[in-house]
Amino acid sequence: MQVGIKLWSSNPVKYVRDSDFADFIEVLPRSEKSLEKFARRPHNYTVHVPHEGFGFCPLLDMKKSKKLLERTIKAAKKLKTETLIMHTGYMRKAIDEKSMKDVIKSAAKLARSANYGRILIENGVPKGTIYVDKGRYYACYSHEQMKEVLELSGAGFCLDLEHAAITAHQLGLNYRKHVADLMRLKPEYFHLSGLRLASGGHHISIFDSDIDLSYVKSLLKKAGKPVCLETPIGIAQRKKEVEFLKR
Repeated sequence: MQVGIKLWSSNPVKYVRDSDFADFIEVLPRSEKSLEKFARRPHNYTVHVPHEGFGFCPLLDMKKSKKLLERTIKAAKKLKTETLIMHTGYMRKAIDEKSMKDVIKSAAKLARSANYGRILIENGVPKGTIYVDKGRYYACYSHEQMKEVLELSGAGFCLDLEHAAITAHQLGLNYRKHVADLMRLKPEYFHLSGLRLASGGHHISIFDSDIDLSYVKSLLKKAGKPVCLETPIGIAQRKKEVEFLKR
């Protein structure tokens, strides 16, 4: 099992320089220029399309979303990777059945437009929980929704285990059963981070989390697919997290 770490291209160069403990780095490209410190260092990479916080939303702004995807494709070519992770967008009001179909169709259309690499679509959550996305409603958090967008787009699946935990909490589902339903879609890639549901702690260390770490580790080892840590970027902490998952 390969275990990688998430960095934004704007993060200081020391986090790139001191990343040899990770099998790969998932890069979110904020600009083309900020990618140089990654391109100069031989490493294995994946890339993540800038998300809703950067204006990504195929349904509400396809033009902007396409530009962000195109930026990410350029980054993927520069970093010599063919793996691109993508969200599906949001709405400002609760999503009814018709709106859900529209969100899914627009995300699938954008994914199909990619002329390079393998798009992996990430599962979302029903409703935003942190300051940057409060008031937003998301799509593709259930097995049925993810199945539809994957079939329409021809994309692969990135299973975000934190998003799955938030979804289970918001909808009153059993977490392990919800994850088992999503696993039927055969994810090719995983995101992992810690969270505290009561306080809203988000993208925190996997060692400080409501998610059962022994269960998650067993699940990931059995799946045998790449896992990217979306945890705080402290080098010492992340090194311990990688070592723990690979043991």
